[in-house]
Amino acid sequence: MDQAISSEQSKAYDNGVYATFLGAFLVLFQIGIYFVYIPWNAERLQITEAEIGMGLFAFGILNLIGNQISGRLIVPKIGTKNTIVIGLLGIAYCPLLLILSPNYYWFLISFMPFGFFVGLFSPSSQSQISMIESKTSRILTPLYHAAFSFGSLMGAFSAFFTIRYIDNPILIFSVTGTLLVIGAILIYKFGLNKSFENLEKTPRFKLPKKSILIFGILMMLNYATMGIILDWSALWLTKDLLVPLYLGGAVIFAFNIGEISARLIASKMINKASERIVGGYLSIAAGVMLFISILTSNFYIIVFGMLLFGFGTANFIAIIFRLAIRITDEPISLTVANLITLGFAGFIFGPALVGYLAEFLSLTFNMYLLSVVWGLNGVALLVMMKRVNSGN
Repeated sequence: MDQAISSEQSKAYDNGVYATFLGAFLVLFQIGIYFVYIPWNAERLQITEAEIGMGLFAFGILNLIGNQISGRLIVPKIGTKNTIVIGLLGIAYCPLLLILSPNYYWFLISFMPFGFFVGLFSPSSQSQISMIESKTSRILTPLYHAAFSFGSLMGAFSAFFTIRYIDNPILIFSVTGTLLVIGAILIYKFGLNKSFENLEKTPRFKLPKKSILIFGILMMLNYATMGIILDWSALWLTKDLLVPLYLGGAVIFAFNIGEISARLIASKMINKASERIVGGYLSIAAGVMLFISILTSNFYIIVFGMLLFGFGTANFIAIIFRLAIRITDEPISLTVANLITLGFAGFIFGPALVGYLAEFLSLTFNMYLLSVVWGLNGVALLVMMKRVNSGN
């Protein structure tokens, strides 16, 4: 909606945008590094793909709890900025706990606070961006997601060097954890003040409207299979394609390059083309291209295919958020929390299922599954957009 805002409000909203971008970058920078270290940690603990999947299952359960606590209890009372800060402080040293775990039991336990604090951070950060979008009529969600992608990209790129030249994972994750603490302090000092948020009282619990539920299910399928790239691609390259460990982050790197490129020009693509093309048709084309590239079993073609896949699917989630905020009759923070809860529910069953499929079928099968699911998601989004536009 178009609203006249004062210069003070404009400056405050700009600070909020920069602060949320910083938080998104730092979280995915650290996670991007850890994902490349998964093969190393799995070998150290002598655990299987299915056991890694159970750790991510624990992450998903606690993430879901954190999402709802954030949207229903914490954000309405202390605001999005303060919730973001709490989330960052809680996330900071969780990857360090994972690589310090002496056995599989503590490995599972360490995933629990990790999932919970990501659950606090993610919906509060997205809520702030969506609120600023609604106040300023700017297209910000794709750029916000680009900050995530850039963080993951820099994390994978950094891991390439740390694995080769710094044989001290404890030092690496101590440093990245400290960076998150510093980021939390900066966001607390310079982020969006609670007085600019227009926080609404959380209504009594009710199921989201049908369209929001369907959007959430599409996000669930996306998140359930997202881990195939982030959690498993390094292991897939090194185990199935026999790529050297230091190149294990190549798929994540290529995927994020494609994502960042698409998200940086998302507003122009949406204005010149349409949300149907950016969110739906590009996702379908991307799924087809990735499937074909995997058929070749050629490392370089697969990396290029993943770059195109990242570009084509980059704005799928952003389009869902924009559509949902446009049609919701509930507070933005609650709508975002409901969407992310449904989406991150994919982390409850997805990682465990993917882990078992990897162990009993193959990691390559999961890569094919990824291309098919995300392509079909594009088809489903087109159907939903038609229904929303027709008023159903």
